[in-house]
Amino acid sequence: MSLNQAGEEARSLDKRWRTEIIDWSRILAGLMLGAMAYQLFLIPNEIAPGGFTGIGQILNTLFGWNVGFVALVLNVPLFALSMRSMGWRFGIRSLLASFAFSMMIDYLPFGALTHDKMLAAIFGGVVAGVGFGLIMLGDATTGGSDMLGMLIHRKIKVIKVSSLVFSVDALVIVAAGIVYDVQEALLALVSTYIMARVLDRVLEGPNMAKAYFIISRKADEIAGAVMKDMGRGVTSLAGRGMYTGEDRSVLLCVINRRETLRLRTLVSGIDPCAFMIATDVREALGEGFQPH
Repeated sequence: MSLNQAGEEARSLDKRWRTEIIDWSRILAGLMLGAMAYQLFLIPNEIAPGGFTGIGQILNTLFGWNVGFVALVLNVPLFALSMRSMGWRFGIRSLLASFAFSMMIDYLPFGALTHDKMLAAIFGGVVAGVGFGLIMLGDATTGGSDMLGMLIHRKIKVIKVSSLVFSVDALVIVAAGIVYDVQEALLALVSTYIMARVLDRVLEGPNMAKAYFIISRKADEIAGAVMKDMGRGVTSLAGRGMYTGEDRSVLLCVINRRETLRLRTLVSGIDPCAFMIATDVREALGEGFQPH
């Protein structure tokens, strides 16, 4: 083996170790935040926002069973059935994450941080959403209704995963409304919604962007100014005005949100009659944004 090949292998191994350390750091932080969300906010206030943990909360109220233990018992068969399809690396770390999450929920020494149920629903959803997002960024999952939905979808293709997950969560929330009361069920809906939105933002990262379509007779001048003054790339698309029949360049430019005012000012300074369309970009990858 040459020195160059040995060096390449050493760098590759070092990169894999760094990736593993980062992934497990995310998973551990996510597990801690997720368990804290349930112990500090959701469980003490009888808010069960769906999923297997929500089932555990209901059974804990009815029979005194540990919340984490119930979730783990429900998850283990799902992991056994889906381990091969998930891939062994993802499956094993997800199984470990599920076990650790259940133990943390049952045995971490945290008590209720607030008994205001609305605050508990909001902050429980936020903290849990961040936690579950970090776990997914670490290439793992804690199982639950998502995995159940995927397993059923493989057997019955016409049933969508999202529909199954919604159905399971809805049944848990309805059951919570029966065991607790309607107010707790409504708060569970609030918490579930917040959790889902926060989780999406964590997965997308802070790199939300804006895409601008700019139609102007001075397209070349605007493109040059954007590239020179803002350091942003611009793509010219071929367009035609159907009323005038004239060919016109349509500029596409993706920028960070904080650059929005600067772009508007630049364009209006060159062509006050320019037509601009802005749309949200959920994720921007590549030069100038988040790397691939």
